[in-house]
Amino acid sequence: MYPAKHYQTNEENITHYHEIIESNPLATLLFSHESEIDVSHIPCHFSLKTSNTNTQQLERSTLTAHVSNHHPLAKVLQRSSTVALQLVFHGEDAYISPRDVSKQHSHAQSVPTWNYAKVHVSGIAHEVKDSDDKYQYMAASTAYFEQRRSTNNIDKPWSIEEAPAIAIKKMLNAITIFSINITHLEGRFKLSQNKSKAVQKEIAEQLTTRGVEELGQLMLAL
Repeated sequence: MYPAKHYQTNEENITHYHEIIESNPLATLLFSHESEIDVSHIPCHFSLKTSNTNTQQLERSTLTAHVSNHHPLAKVLQRSSTVALQLVFHGEDAYISPRDVSKQHSHAQSVPTWNYAKVHVSGIAHEVKDSDDKYQYMAASTAYFEQRRSTNNIDKPWSIEEAPAIAIKKMLNAITIFSINITHLEGRFKLSQNKSKAVQKEIAEQLTTRGVEELGQLMLAL
């Protein structure tokens, strides 16, 4: 069975899945095309919906993304109403050395390994064809990533309305926008779960010291 049972995760950890997706939006895209597996990398995020208070919230059952019209997926979507695909979101990863544990626990980590946190998404893609819907998607997507980029009130987020209308029209004509209905969500977390809590804590502390803080915190959280 793969991954090994102690590395398998469950629905109790779905909040961590969502956090990895939101923190690492550049996903690896895989889908079958002309008897081959096409692999590329695309930014995507959970779909945005407007609540009764006119504030935007994330709809975590659907992802939205776009690719160039020259991308193989765009060409498939032109011929088919739906396309099955997979996405891999890459959380932090780090080399683990036997030196990352104390001599007291050297027997538990006697050889090197690699820890990581990834999320695999299976879904069905549907093209967004209406021109107004495409504009709304791009406006919402830009606002989403701009807000995440801005760290203070001085650095004002860029708005799609600042671009010339002709440039926006040209861009929308050059890309294929699609939504992805999530059919399966799975974490692939290798975080020394087969070690004792004491060893996990030592490794997590070493990762934090080396600047791999999110991975260290995730080790302590699970």
